[in-house]
Amino acid sequence: MTTGLRGVHCAVCMDPIRGLDVASPRRRDTLYRAPIMSRFAVLALYPLWAVAMVVATTALRLGRASRLGLLSLCFSLAFWVTGLILLENPGTAELAERVVPAGAFLAAAFVHAGADVARLERRAVVWLAYVGSAALAATGAIAPRLLYGPGARSAGPLFMPVALVSAVASASLFVWLARTALTRGGGERRRLGAIAIACALGSLGGGGVVMLRVLGLGDVGLAAPLLLPAVGLAAYAVLSAEEGRSRGVVIQGVAYAVLTAALSSIGLTVFFRVLPVLTPGAGSSLPWLILVTFLASLPLDPVRMIVVEKAGRLLFKNPIGVRDLEDRIARTEVRADHAERLAEIGRLASAVAHEIRNPLGVIAAQAKLLERQGAKPETVAAMRGQIDRARKFLDDLLRYSRPRPLELHEIEVLSTLQLVAGNVRQILGESAPAIDAAITGSAAIYLEVDRGAFTDVATVLASNAAMALDGADGGRVTITASREAGAVIVRVEDNGPGVPAEIEATLFEPFVTGRGRDARHPGTGLGLAIAARWVERHGGSIKHERPREGGARFVVRWPEGAAGREVAGS
Repeated sequence: MTTGLRGVHCAVCMDPIRGLDVASPRRRDTLYRAPIMSRFAVLALYPLWAVAMVVATTALRLGRASRLGLLSLCFSLAFWVTGLILLENPGTAELAERVVPAGAFLAAAFVHAGADVARLERRAVVWLAYVGSAALAATGAIAPRLLYGPGARSAGPLFMPVALVSAVASASLFVWLARTALTRGGGERRRLGAIAIACALGSLGGGGVVMLRVLGLGDVGLAAPLLLPAVGLAAYAVLSAEEGRSRGVVIQGVAYAVLTAALSSIGLTVFFRVLPVLTPGAGSSLPWLILVTFLASLPLDPVRMIVVEKAGRLLFKNPIGVRDLEDRIARTEVRADHAERLAEIGRLASAVAHEIRNPLGVIAAQAKLLERQGAKPETVAAMRGQIDRARKFLDDLLRYSRPRPLELHEIEVLSTLQLVAGNVRQILGESAPAIDAAITGSAAIYLEVDRGAFTDVATVLASNAAMALDGADGGRVTITASREAGAVIVRVEDNGPGVPAEIEATLFEPFVTGRGRDARHPGTGLGLAIAARWVERHGGSIKHERPREGGARFVVRWPEGAAGREVAGS
């Protein structure tokens, strides 16, 4: 009986694969000596790999102007982190020793991304960086012992020379980017500064961490807190140069990927936990397992889309969910129809302008001939005034009926407003009131906008305010700009008689003006309509206010991210 029980004991305790007695402590140690990944490596390196891949794939899928430097940086980082993960796994350490030197491509990718952000025309330094990285990666793959010992725990004969050259190159890159950033302004300075800091962090988190490991002073887990912000800064520097709506689409794409991953990780974990219970034979039958998995998976993606899109509507002003895009397409079709009608009006206006300009040219020539023949100067001046008024009306009509595409550039707001103030004073001459332009705060304000549109709007508002004063004593026009809640607010205020109450409700409609034909500066009724259209095409707003102390105040809100907000056909 004892013998039989011992036999049962042996049968139960024998490992079916290795034939080991798992009840024996010694053999139990042998059984579980298989390579396993440490939890620290999972927490430190897996997120870094995931962030690099999601930024790269999102930029590749949604970015229009995404430079190759960012893609190279993210994919190089993901590949190198894979090598670090293998290095942390005892069973794959030998393979990792040949993969880790490919991290040299990470340094070359930082050079590439920096050149993209700095808009470097000559790319010899980029190619040189890639050639050097390829040579180092090939050396490590073929003969890793030239660089370090087993497990990258000791230095090889080439390690210190390579480390010295890499340190000098990284420092030189940082200094060049920082100096270049100081010569630029606004967003370009911020982007160059961000990529410079990213390069510094990348050098410390890449080659610096490998050096610490080789010298026995640290381990690869230190790479994550340095390389995560480096990837974020590099992504900001490159993707912030995306034009128009593409920038927002890329940002939303990353957010949607994170939401999807969060839902999938929870849903799939629960699903596979309960799958054996749902499957006949507890999942032992492959056909039943496939059938149940298929049927249970059918509703998962629609549920994911509903949750992610609802979250997207809460997080973003213009979400890119399927339903949101369908609604936007429908609105775009309506606007496209409206744009076609406007195009017809534009063609009609062009024809009218052409037919009227020719007679105006003849009349101007006849006025000059009359002047030479001794006609009264006041008569000739009156004729020329009417000719100029008709020409201005035709110019405004064409500008309103045939709007040109937006050309977005970064401008410095105060200098542009000061230029507008000077132009208005020059146009009005001695009758011009004092026109002051200022900004709130000491820091310069930069805005991505169509320069001509911004200038047109400011000119219309400033000239209207100046003309309303009509040379009155003590008249003053004040133009101020401030940064408020993600927008640049421009206020144009005067101490004149204010906007007539009867036209206030239709102030921004075409052919509405408070200055009649007999006014000193007659209006066409199109200036404010053109200004309103420019602002709306940038996604902003314009409104009129009545200050308590009298006069008029116009407030224009220019979104800081105005790029790409133009509505088709508007």
